[in-house]
Amino acid sequence: MKPVRTNTSAAVYLRCYPFDPSGMGPHLHALRHLANELRFTPLAVFLDNGRRSRGPLPALHRLIGLLTAGAFRGVLVPGPFVFSLSDLEARSIWSQLTSSGCRVIELPPSQLIARWGWGR
Repeated sequence: MKPVRTNTSAAVYLRCYPFDPSGMGPHLHALRHLANELRFTPLAVFLDNGRRSRGPLPALHRLIGLLTAGAFRGVLVPGPFVFSLSDLEARSIWSQLTSSGCRVIELPPSQLIARWGWGR
């Protein structure tokens, strides 16, 4: 009997407007650290940099397609705002991701504050 392999890979989704030349570097670094703590490997990054939440979001659409196919067990985000500035729309997208069997994990604000001094 072959051992059953579980998918321990995760994705990071980031969206920023206006364009961030660093590619949301501090957020990405904190999310990579969190993924490592949660033992999610490998980690795929999906970035809609310079994209408004109401405009087309090609990276998010690619991610949703892959989640539907079972490519990832988790999606790490700094917060629901990456999906939309509208709370209702952000919750709708969050639900769409979790309905595919994926866990959406939000970066605890304390990690950003502790590691980067934000909010002080």
